[in-house]
Amino acid sequence: MFYFRGTRKPDFSNVEKIDYDEYWQTRGFTMRGKLMEREEIFFRWILEGSKVLDIGCGNSRLLWELQRKKHCQCTGIDRSAVVLAGQKQAGIKVYSADIEEPEFGLTERYDYIILSEVLEHLRQPEDLIKKSTPHTKNFALSVPNSAFYRYRVGLMFSGRFFTQWRQHPSEHLRFWSHIDFLDWLKALRLDVTTCAASNGFWLKNLWPNMFGHQICYLAKTGKL
Repeated sequence: MFYFRGTRKPDFSNVEKIDYDEYWQTRGFTMRGKLMEREEIFFRWILEGSKVLDIGCGNSRLLWELQRKKHCQCTGIDRSAVVLAGQKQAGIKVYSADIEEPEFGLTERYDYIILSEVLEHLRQPEDLIKKSTPHTKNFALSVPNSAFYRYRVGLMFSGRFFTQWRQHPSEHLRFWSHIDFLDWLKALRLDVTTCAASNGFWLKNLWPNMFGHQICYLAKTGKL
């Protein structure tokens, strides 16, 4: 998967802030039939029997797989009632929260907190990391790599800035290259123990900053 279908030429006819409740009501909830590439990486990284929190779980089946196959204690957070109802029906413990609200905070401790394609949607992702760090041993993170070679080529020859969104041009608010993101994590005092490109060109794990499209990171907090 090199790009999201239909988004190479942005449609700016509707530039209002996206309403995720309306988005999921229109789309409807169906849990994915299999793990995505990045979720397969997370599944391998997370140890059996761990306590796991997925912030912004959406219709991912990762928690279901971890709970069923690795006997993990799993919890999901999402802001959409449609998502919460669907995950609950699948047997996942979930609760509603708006992670951008100042009063958002965690009360429990986890072995892993998953933030999969979430940070780029936030105005202040640093705040979420700082709030969450005291509550976990590890972050399992994934973000799009803005230095991916197809974005570079597209900007050079078509004159269009890369588009990293699925539904609406206001979705992605923050952008990192792989190198930028490593520096960002270091500034937040997180220790990256491993990283892997989940998709991209076949050289993606030899030269991730150029050929990795979405990149996963396992970062230790030094807490707990």
